[in-house]
Amino acid sequence: MNEPVPRNPKLRIYKHPARSDFGTAVLGALTEGSPQVWVNPEIIAEAEVVDVLFEPDPTASKAVLGILGDLLIQPCIIESLRSLPTSWEFRACLGHWLRWQVESDGSIIPVDEAAPIDNEDACEENDEAEELECDRRLLVIVPQMTAQQLEGWGARLSGCQIAGLYELPPIYATTIVCTRELPETAETLWLRLLSRGSTQRKAIQDLIKLEPNHPLRSVTLHSLQSWYQRLSEDTQNRESKLLMQLLSQIEL
Repeated sequence: MNEPVPRNPKLRIYKHPARSDFGTAVLGALTEGSPQVWVNPEIIAEAEVVDVLFEPDPTASKAVLGILGDLLIQPCIIESLRSLPTSWEFRACLGHWLRWQVESDGSIIPVDEAAPIDNEDACEENDEAEELECDRRLLVIVPQMTAQQLEGWGARLSGCQIAGLYELPPIYATTIVCTRELPETAETLWLRLLSRGSTQRKAIQDLIKLEPNHPLRSVTLHSLQSWYQRLSEDTQNRESKLLMQLLSQIEL
């Protein structure tokens, strides 16, 4: 799961430190059954480390993941941010996806190779059709974004008409999940777990109440317990203390 993403070895790679947080751990646990999942992988030329790179197994059902499963029908980068993202942070997420898409398209040429000569007429015929076709997506999970931010990025409510799900213009192949806006249903549970504050605490309570034989209950509770141990070692603010009280109730 922690192996580097396969790439052309001639490409120059610049690594940035990965974010290490609960969201990344939970996403890794929830997608563990897929043979093509990388947590904190290095990606592509001029690139950095992303939270989770997911390539779906077409034979596996994702119904148990609810809306999260619906969002994982294509290869995607999943970025989970714990706070209201700054413009720089959101641009960085888009940058990860853009560079991944470019390399996957074969558009990054190693420094010692010449670009192939294409049939210009054929390329022009296909350009318009291919412009909006992206087989790799970006999923950004945040507690919330302001109306001004959403408008600035051109985000619109998703076609599924579920509160909290937004889509950027098609050319960017990006879904934004604002977890604090999601309805409190079983379908949104796994996304709400990646939120913070009261939204996350309610999701943890819902998780604890699941049937003991639920296929994802145990693995997610293990991730929560690991997080509980890390929190107990850190200086706690009010939100952390409330979370600690809830996590202390977990029994496996």
